[in-house]
Amino acid sequence: MFTFRGAPVHLSRLSRRSSLALLTAASLTALVLPAGAATTTAHPAKGVATSTLTVLRLTLAGDTVAAGQVVGVAGNTTSPHVAKLVITPIDSSLTGPVGQQTVSADATSTVPATPKSVTLPAGLGKVVGPTFSARAVDNATRVLTTLGLKALGNVQLVTVPLDLSAATLTDVATVTAGGARATKALSLGSLALPSLQDLLAALGVDLNALVQQLTQGNLTQLAGLVGGGLATLNNAVDTAQAALTTAGETPADSMAGALAELQTANTDASDADAAFTGALTTALAGVLGPALTTAGVSAATTATQFLAIPAATTAAPALAALAQAAVDAAAVVQQVNALVDALQALIDGVVAAVLAADDPLAALGDIKVTTSAIAARTPKAAADVQIGSVHVLGLANAIPLGTLTGALGTVTDTLSSVLESVAGVSFTAPKIAVGQPTKSTSRQGRTRFASASITGLSVTLPSISLSRSAAAAIAIPGVPTDISGKLSVGQLAETAQWTPATTASSTPDTSNGSPLPDTGGRMLLSVLGLLVIGAALALRRRSNSSA
Repeated sequence: MFTFRGAPVHLSRLSRRSSLALLTAASLTALVLPAGAATTTAHPAKGVATSTLTVLRLTLAGDTVAAGQVVGVAGNTTSPHVAKLVITPIDSSLTGPVGQQTVSADATSTVPATPKSVTLPAGLGKVVGPTFSARAVDNATRVLTTLGLKALGNVQLVTVPLDLSAATLTDVATVTAGGARATKALSLGSLALPSLQDLLAALGVDLNALVQQLTQGNLTQLAGLVGGGLATLNNAVDTAQAALTTAGETPADSMAGALAELQTANTDASDADAAFTGALTTALAGVLGPALTTAGVSAATTATQFLAIPAATTAAPALAALAQAAVDAAAVVQQVNALVDALQALIDGVVAAVLAADDPLAALGDIKVTTSAIAARTPKAAADVQIGSVHVLGLANAIPLGTLTGALGTVTDTLSSVLESVAGVSFTAPKIAVGQPTKSTSRQGRTRFASASITGLSVTLPSISLSRSAAAAIAIPGVPTDISGKLSVGQLAETAQWTPATTASSTPDTSNGSPLPDTGGRMLLSVLGLLVIGAALALRRRSNSSA
């Protein structure tokens, strides 16, 4: 029996046992139940990948032109997500952006619809931008931008013709639950500097005028650049020079010098002949006249003929000396003419060799520039330039990439020496530099980062300055000179960051319809449970004793 609201209540043994079980169960339940229901919160993976590209960048005469600029961004760190490509076919300091277009999510486009170009000032040339196929995607599994190259475009420079061909491009920036990545590969069939003859013409140098100024040694070096065999022609020049040296003359070493020497020799010969002729006329009219006439000398007798008459040379030794001087001077004229002829033959051989050679100063084939930035569980970054073949003028076979700078330098050093042997000529040789990669990976907290960049190739464009009369004499009228510049091919950069997904559990008190902090309710329930159990046990003892 127990009291409920002041009235005694009798329980049977079975009822008492059932009540005890219920009270015990209730108490244990109060001990194990939390104050509020547990919840789980999910944070999905977040990331962003950025991919940038400039196919060509030209700096010339203070102006800059960029062809094929692209910025691709794929990211789910914001709402709405970002999936877009900003494509600028041509951008220059002369025009600003030309044909710029943005390709957004769930779109595919060809940019530009028609090729865009910019004309360089002062007739220096033209740059035509590339054409891309672009796509952007944003769906439940990924945010993506992709880019392909449909046409490379080209660079048409008056100052230095370059050959760029057969390009392909893959460019992807994507974010998924597994990471963020930006990767790119730009392939070029070839990049070639001009041939020697094309380079000289582009620089405004008249080949025929140049060779007139060059010494025999420089003529030989110039022909040697293109493999010209000139041994026989050089021997003929050597023979003509030796004859002049024997005659007591200092032979010229260039056509310009030989022509000047010939002019001097002709003047000397004319003066010597005039001196002899005048003296002969005077002698015939003087006391020596009868003896000279008897010897067969007349006013029409030449210096050579006079020397062939012993009686005349004996009768008039002073006249004989003048005749010998005239004969010697005439011989020098013949010897200088022989030198001129020999040098002209050498020059003709050099010009023929240069014009027959169409090999470029340097050519690089199968160029591939790649970059990759991957932000994932283990971030990775890579950048590289691969070149399938390297050819340099004058070398029959392909050479290793590592020897490009030295081999090209040997050719351009020779060319510089030849050109700068002309007074007033200053020449900047072309150079090709292969890019060095920049890459990094890092982690800040739970976020992974990766970046990579590289410029595939940099070409220092050749230039020439003609500042004196001798230099001006070799210039092609109307062709600009003293124009310097630089061309960069394949500027690639990637960045990526990614934070993996997370889950978090919590147990808020929702008794008032909103989560509240735990204020000790679990402890009170436990104490209450113990009190109830104690009361139940006491009730059981009382029941047993009354029975």
